[in-house]
Amino acid sequence: MDGVNLKNNKKRTAGQKHGDLRAELLREGLVLLDIHGAEGVTIRAVARNAGVAHSAPANHFPSRRAMLTAIASKIFTDLADLITGAITDLTDKPEQTIQIFAESCFQFAFDNPNRYQLLWQRQLVDQDDPILANEMNRVYSALLSSLQQGRKNHRVDIDTDAIAIWSMIHGYISMRLDGNLVAAKDTVTKLPRQKAILLSLIDGIYQHNS
Repeated sequence: MDGVNLKNNKKRTAGQKHGDLRAELLREGLVLLDIHGAEGVTIRAVARNAGVAHSAPANHFPSRRAMLTAIASKIFTDLADLITGAITDLTDKPEQTIQIFAESCFQFAFDNPNRYQLLWQRQLVDQDDPILANEMNRVYSALLSSLQQGRKNHRVDIDTDAIAIWSMIHGYISMRLDGNLVAAKDTVTKLPRQKAILLSLIDGIYQHNS
């Protein structure tokens, strides 16, 4: 049927569960985000893709900012689940745990660049939202837990070490996604650059303080 968007012809039944539409709106928002970036995620576009009236999302998201915040919360949940799943069995190996933490962040960001970038756009996302803040804290807590293992005689507190590592991870990802850096290898270790620069930072944290 040329020119007909069958998805837009879907009918909603009066008995559809309240939570189902919200979940579907979030799924469609993620699809639009992956394809068009944050600028392509509008209430009207999400409603159109979900096959509902453009006024329907208001029952779940009072504003575009609220919808983007809910999408960001879902993204943080996925990132936190990826990280915690990867480091679960490495509790006695702090350097390896931090390495896996970082590699999980790199993998997630490079596989899902638009999703990762949305997380840090304060003009679009309410980072004081309690659900979002809780999911953000899951990621940070995983890093703190990794640093806590075998920690002793450090010159700075654990949050300073965590911020140093997170700043390196986020800074490198941002420069890659912005096109200011390209994928390369360290000429000494032959490792991908993101792994090599993390090793350099870990050496500074653990060897200097051992």
